[in-house]
Amino acid sequence: MLTRKELKELASHVMRDKFFISLFLDVDPKNKLKKDEWLLQFKNLARDTTKKMKPEDKKSVKPDIVRIERYLKDRPEGLRRGLALFSSQADDFWRIYHTAMPFTNQMIIDHDPYIKPLAAMVDLYQRYLVIVVRGERARVLIADMGQIEEIKIIINPRPKTDPTRDGSSGDMGEVRARKKKDTSRKQLYRELTNVINSFRRDEGIKRILLGGTESARGRFEEWLPGDLKERVVGDFAVEYNASPTDVLKRCLPLMKEIEYKFERQALDELFSTGGGGAGAVLGLSDVLDAIQQGNVHKLYVMSNMVSPGMVCKVCSALTTERDRPCPFCGGEMRKVNYMLDLAIQKAMDQGARIDMLEKAPRLVKVGGIGALLRY
Repeated sequence: MLTRKELKELASHVMRDKFFISLFLDVDPKNKLKKDEWLLQFKNLARDTTKKMKPEDKKSVKPDIVRIERYLKDRPEGLRRGLALFSSQADDFWRIYHTAMPFTNQMIIDHDPYIKPLAAMVDLYQRYLVIVVRGERARVLIADMGQIEEIKIIINPRPKTDPTRDGSSGDMGEVRARKKKDTSRKQLYRELTNVINSFRRDEGIKRILLGGTESARGRFEEWLPGDLKERVVGDFAVEYNASPTDVLKRCLPLMKEIEYKFERQALDELFSTGGGGAGAVLGLSDVLDAIQQGNVHKLYVMSNMVSPGMVCKVCSALTTERDRPCPFCGGEMRKVNYMLDLAIQKAMDQGARIDMLEKAPRLVKVGGIGALLRY
């Protein structure tokens, strides 16, 4: 699973003089592509992407194209549905990511890794802690970017009773049995709470889904302390012994609905704050100014928009298109075609949170980008 930490490391990698190749392929096995078709897709992308480059630049990326072609000639191991590959031999840089969600086929050659498709995937498919409970047992899973992994099973069996020795038969016996059942269940809940807190702390997972029967889900949620109860964003019915794949099938529609709700809330926050207040900015020019000041707390970007801009060859400042030197150091500017991606990279490097949006007409009207400010 691709983590935000890995994405931030990728975003921080910048080379001003040489080139990176960023390749994204749909490798879904359902498409049943043959080896030659794989190579043809890549070769077509390489041809179309390099045909407008200067001869010396085309020559400089040739070793990377050869390396990628060699990698794809033998069907690579570990393929899932999406393949993201980054190469820069000039910087001894080579990264491969296999994802459970497919990409749109594209190849970008620029002076920085093009991370926008990965950033969109990480943000649009948030990590969820999924707890499936039944009686005195529970399963803990992590759902992330269209995949799911079972990470822990907790079982607290009830102590066995002997009616002939402990007086567990009759009305008093039933009372004792219920108490033992409740004690075992509470012990399970305490262990589960420790597990949840551990993953919130170590993995940064903020959203919890509860699965199982309605009564089992309800009992556990009612027992949770307030701060964890606030993290429960939904629940669903599922058999306790369902396979992880079946659990994911039940989760996905719920997760999409939850993400859509959070997306609407985020946009309302951005536009209510940005509509005349000092806590937000809208549009590429004002956002880039805020990034230059290190003042972006949360960046909102349309996942399907592209905007050109300029970057300073000396101080790496980002600006909208201009025919003058860098406004910050007077250095020479160079044009870039993917300014939104560079804005994402620089904001991530400053510790800002990134929200990628798929359908947001209000944000499209202001250039596909906005930001909440730190101060």
